[in-house]
Amino acid sequence: MTKELFIECIEALLKQVEIDAEVSEHLAKAFPNTYAANLLPDNNILSEIIIKILRTEFNDCCDWINYYCYELDFGKENYRLKVYDKEKEIPLSTPEDLYNLLTK
Repeated sequence: MTKELFIECIEALLKQVEIDAEVSEHLAKAFPNTYAANLLPDNNILSEIIIKILRTEFNDCCDWINYYCYELDFGKENYRLKVYDKEKEIPLSTPEDLYNLLTK
């Protein structure tokens, strides 16, 4: 898989997460007695199969793709959640950083 296609896949997953969050916020306004988090659309089936395909393609046995997407919130939390290889910090703030880690 090319770097460009990989980045496009990760960015599509992020975009879907952002759209889902926006939809849930609008639904929460329409239904004020509910919590927005409870109104998130359930897109786990598609998201998980895309991540599974990527994990298989890159032989991601350490689950870096899930870590990047969900623990690092697509790289936004990389400033406080760091990854190290021995003493050297591994940057994981962009999809390109993740690709570089997976292909090293």
